[in-house]
Amino acid sequence: MPPAVGIRRGLCHHDAMPQQYVAAHYGDHRRYLVKALREIGHRITRLASRMDDRELGRLAPGEDWTITEIVAFLRDSEREDLAALEAMLRVDGSRVADRHAMDLVDDGAYRDADAADLLWDFATLRDETTWLLESAGTAWNHVGIHPFRGELPVLQFVQEINERDLDAMWRIQRIHDALRAGREQVTGLAEP
Repeated sequence: MPPAVGIRRGLCHHDAMPQQYVAAHYGDHRRYLVKALREIGHRITRLASRMDDRELGRLAPGEDWTITEIVAFLRDSEREDLAALEAMLRVDGSRVADRHAMDLVDDGAYRDADAADLLWDFATLRDETTWLLESAGTAWNHVGIHPFRGELPVLQFVQEINERDLDAMWRIQRIHDALRAGREQVTGLAEP
C-alpha cells in the first residue's frame, strides 16, 4: 500500500489494522471502499465523542497532535477532498488542488477549538462524500490533474482518503489508550 496521505510517514500501522477496515484489501470493489469510508468515519466519531474536552485537548506523550487537532485535520481534509471529488466526478481531467489541511494544525490553530463542532462538521462532510461516491456511476473512471503528481484516478484518491482515515483512527485510539493508562496509574483504579 502507498503511504498515507497527509499524515506524516512512519505513523501508519497497516500491519495492526483489522481487515474489515482495509478497503484496499477488496481490490477494485468500490462499494466496499465507500462502506469502509462510512464505517471509519463513524468509528472516529464514536472514539472521540467518548472523551471529555480535557482529554481531547491533551497532548499525549510521544504525540505531535491532540485528538482535537486530529479531528480538525480530518474535517479540513474532508472539505478539501469533497471539493476535489466533486470536480473530478463532474469533469474528467479536472484540476485538483494540493492538500493543505495539515498546515493549520501544524501552526497550532486548533489547540482550543471545540471538538464537538469539528466532529459534527467532519461527520456531515463524510456523509456528503459517501453519498457523492455512491452516486458516481461511471465517473469512478475519471482522473484529476494534481499540480505535482499529475493524473490522479478517482479510485486512487479515495483509497488515499481511506488510508489517511485509518491512520487517524489508530492515532486517536492510541492517544485514548495512553491517556486511560495514565489515569489508571494516577488513581490505581481501572475504568470499566
